[in-house]
Amino acid sequence: MYIVDATFYDMTAAFKQPIVTPKVRLERRKALIVELKTNEGESYFGECNAFETDWYAPTTIADVEADIRAWLDDVCGKSFYTYKEALKLADRLETTDARHTVVMAFYTMFHSLEDVTVDYGATVSGLTEESLNTLEETQPQRIKLKWTPHVLEDVQCLQSLAHQPSIALDANESLSEEDIATAMKLKGQHILYIEEPFKTVNAENLDMINQVMPVAIDEKATNLDRIKALVRDYPISVVVVKPFRLGGIDRAMEIITWLSDNNIQTVIGGMYEYGLSRYFTALLAQYASLPSDITPSGYYYNTDVVPNSGCLENGQLKFSKPSIDTQVLDNAR
Repeated sequence: MYIVDATFYDMTAAFKQPIVTPKVRLERRKALIVELKTNEGESYFGECNAFETDWYAPTTIADVEADIRAWLDDVCGKSFYTYKEALKLADRLETTDARHTVVMAFYTMFHSLEDVTVDYGATVSGLTEESLNTLEETQPQRIKLKWTPHVLEDVQCLQSLAHQPSIALDANESLSEEDIATAMKLKGQHILYIEEPFKTVNAENLDMINQVMPVAIDEKATNLDRIKALVRDYPISVVVVKPFRLGGIDRAMEIITWLSDNNIQTVIGGMYEYGLSRYFTALLAQYASLPSDITPSGYYYNTDVVPNSGCLENGQLKFSKPSIDTQVLDNAR
């Protein structure tokens, strides 16, 4: 088997509610979808989780497309017969986001995509009447709340929900030393963990936060060596594993195994994904120790590249083999 061609598409949909984080406000989500075509007449797709700009990470959608195009010039026509051989070709990519996108397609080539059932873990960016109604209706087992100046009130509001979900916080590296006093007021509130409280790793500040709630790393979990160093030197008890940052689901699985062997809890992180990527997030979430960042079909968008991806049943999400609807994709090139 070998790759003969590829098509690049854009997938863009408006968020039902704007996403507001300490770093950015998002009204829509643009994603890159890559279709790899083989000499056997088959097509396999990958979804890129980078953004249009570098607000979250240095690599953008344009960077990923350029990387994959240069890689195609190198690998088109080169034969591979196993998943392991395909991964060696993917290793030639420069960026982890591009490698993750391509590995998604390679995984589909060599594996049967089975049905997956996982816990439902919602993420909310500020609480509105509409978002609270959605949470009441869908009853996620875990809710991750973005840190805002109203975090204490928002936590109380979530604790009043009838189904009593677990609550996690995500600071996106935004807390100052002044915010520590606010965080200390959450002692005894059974917060599951807080992601990335500070931009700069500081043992004293992390020790203070750790007295109140477990500390998780997310943006700083860039590779296995970095993760090993952080959990060794600082009070880190949860790691958010994001396969696009790590370079693919194969590398993510290696890290999940190491974390499990060393009694570090894991969450599989999403990034406002469409249905193709969400299937693979769910695939990895089967091996996580905590509910992961996976939402039901239609949670963020009215339109998706994979219709009905992740149907909610009794508080759990059920995913079937993703089938791409190319009719909703734009700008084939």
